[in-house]
Amino acid sequence: MLTARFIRPTVFVPSIFLLALAAIVCLPHTAFAATKAITDADKGGVVHLRLGDTLEVSLKANPTTGFMWYIEKESTPLLKLRHQTQTDVTEPGEGRPVFQVFQFEPKHGGDGVLRLHYVRSWEKPTPDDERFDIRVVIE
Repeated sequence: MLTARFIRPTVFVPSIFLLALAAIVCLPHTAFAATKAITDADKGGVVHLRLGDTLEVSLKANPTTGFMWYIEKESTPLLKLRHQTQTDVTEPGEGRPVFQVFQFEPKHGGDGVLRLHYVRSWEKPTPDDERFDIRVVIE
């Protein structure tokens, strides 16, 4: 006849395993969040995100000449701009490029296009201005 001392380990180990498995399955999506980094090489492509992920867009800009990237009004409402910054200029002087870095977070699921426009803020946009578009799919 088996005693309680021998039954407990056989019940205890599977219970711990099931508890750990349930904890992993029930974790919110942010526990598995990822940062998707894209650059001008990804222009015209597609990026897949999940709720809780971060989309980081790094584009070369030249603020000393007035040219900067701006989010277009027609850009997808699925993304919220969380932070915007730029790298430091490595060499002094006018015309030295930097990278503008935009960090977005998905608001909800869907499909849209992130649109950025490279212009001088004081000039009227033209159809020939440089643009950056990327399709965003949020699952």
